[in-house]
Amino acid sequence: MTTYMLMLNHAPDRYDGLSEDDYMAIIKDYVGWVEAMTEKGIYKGGHKLDDGPGKTLTAASGQIEVHESPFAELPEVLGGVMLFEAEDEAAAIAIAKAHPHFKHNTSLGLRAIQDV
Repeated sequence: MTTYMLMLNHAPDRYDGLSEDDYMAIIKDYVGWVEAMTEKGIYKGGHKLDDGPGKTLTAASGQIEVHESPFAELPEVLGGVMLFEAEDEAAAIAIAKAHPHFKHNTSLGLRAIQDV
């Protein structure tokens, strides 16, 4: 089994102005997915990231610089990550396609975690 990470992207203003009921309905979808994956024994964890901007560190100028992130020109922000196991990439893609994130957003990232 390989561990995969879902990177849950969304538009910066995606959740602005939602009613509490609408927001809780979205949360319920995500919790349901986590419960189903946990029941299958493949969910390994995840975290919602803070809504704040975060930082990006770069060393391009020869010294390490700290920048506000995400940059205003980015069309999406990383709202959270989830880890799960799958037999192979095809199985991981099938699991990712069934994630409720697509009910509420338009993209997510999928990466294998390298075993070291």
